[in-house]
Amino acid sequence: MVSQGDKQQVAVRVPLRQKAELEREAAERGTSRSEYIRTILTDRHRVDELEERLSIREDRIDELETQLAERSQIQEQIEDLPDKIRGEMTYQERRQRMLDQAPLAQRLRWKVAGVPVDETNER
Repeated sequence: MVSQGDKQQVAVRVPLRQKAELEREAAERGTSRSEYIRTILTDRHRVDELEERLSIREDRIDELETQLAERSQIQEQIEDLPDKIRGEMTYQERRQRMLDQAPLAQRLRWKVAGVPVDETNER
């Protein structure tokens, strides 16, 4: 605690409305107007510190929201993967489909040369 010998008086002129606000706020806190003003002066740098901490946390929130959006996209791709896998035909299924759709002459040629399953694109 600061002793009376360590203090100096400072005179400040403020509008009547502001003086009334200071007195009211001091009374709400159960302290004198002078003690309340000293508290305000002591805590003035704390606002800057809190604003800096808030800014850091807001940046972290933005970063986490970006990560969450990326994760959601990956999750959607993972959820769609079984349907995509089920939608792709196996080699045997593609071969059989080509055989079923080909005319007789083509099937006979393929009997000798083999069915070119990987050389054609699905329709």
